[in-house]
Amino acid sequence: MPTSAGIVVRSAAGDNAQEVAEFAIRSIKEVYGREIRPDWDRDLLEFQKVYLETPGNTFLTAYAEDDKIVGALAVRRYDGRIRILDGFYDLKATAELSRCYVDRKYRRRGIGSLLVKEAEQFSRGAGYKVIYLHTHMYLPGAFEFWHSQGFKLRLDEGGPQQTVHMEKFLP
Repeated sequence: MPTSAGIVVRSAAGDNAQEVAEFAIRSIKEVYGREIRPDWDRDLLEFQKVYLETPGNTFLTAYAEDDKIVGALAVRRYDGRIRILDGFYDLKATAELSRCYVDRKYRRRGIGSLLVKEAEQFSRGAGYKVIYLHTHMYLPGAFEFWHSQGFKLRLDEGGPQQTVHMEKFLP
């Protein structure tokens, strides 16, 4: 997997699944100021099943030279759960990116871009034709980051959650 400035990206595996899930859970607390919720975060509670045992899914993890986890990005088949998007995507050909987190001390070093590049490569190899994600305008720099990675706005829901849906078609 690619490296950048001493960073190595690899897919989570059985021997580090717990550590990777804990990184994501800590990141949720930091970014959103909340504890995990079974209705929103079931994938992390069932990490092994969702990311390690399900074809077409992976959880990419960025490691610093000291083997510390400094970033993460999940890829999984989009399941069509968001009703406002009904009919937009072929569920067999659409990946969803989520759980994109970079340790605060390691931001602005290209780690997020490295994770996205690897996610795109994985998605192509898994047969996906489009990548979907959603983010929130209240998250500093989130929309701009995804736009800089080539994602286009599909739908802006507005509202209190400021949710925006984005997509990128794979070549």
